[in-house]
Amino acid sequence: MSSKPGPEKLFALDLMLGKLAKWLRLLGFDARMKDLSNPGEVPLLLSRGFIPVTRREKLKETVGVVFIESDRAFDQLKEVISRLSIDRSGLKMFSRCMVCSAPLSHISKEDAFGGVPDFVFETATDFRKCPECSRIYWAGTHRKRMLERLESITEWKQDAGGQDGGE
Repeated sequence: MSSKPGPEKLFALDLMLGKLAKWLRLLGFDARMKDLSNPGEVPLLLSRGFIPVTRREKLKETVGVVFIESDRAFDQLKEVISRLSIDRSGLKMFSRCMVCSAPLSHISKEDAFGGVPDFVFETATDFRKCPECSRIYWAGTHRKRMLERLESITEWKQDAGGQDGGE
């Protein structure tokens, strides 16, 4: 993994924001799903360093909570990036599990055998595995599409050669 420091923000996303959580994980943030229906949970989350993110109207004016206006995931991502002044520097894209948010570990090609489709095993060279849920990730065409979508949302330009910040 890169020796660059990773994103320091920790997110606690309300249960209705699952797609937003996946995009924040793609950027390298620890983005956990939490039930924020009880406003009493907010002070505890804040004290643990989490930024609560919700669309619940009853939390709209709560200090420390990021209230999301949009119901569309890409607009929600724009809102979070804008409100928290997130820029591309220091991000470790594709460094977290898209499902459970755990940091991924590099694994050898041999360790990926049997856990990825045969074609992927034959053609890919870089594999990462989630230590929590055991999912295996690799740089496929989906990564390029995600980076293109991210660029269209944020206007961040990709590095020369299409490299992301997580390598």
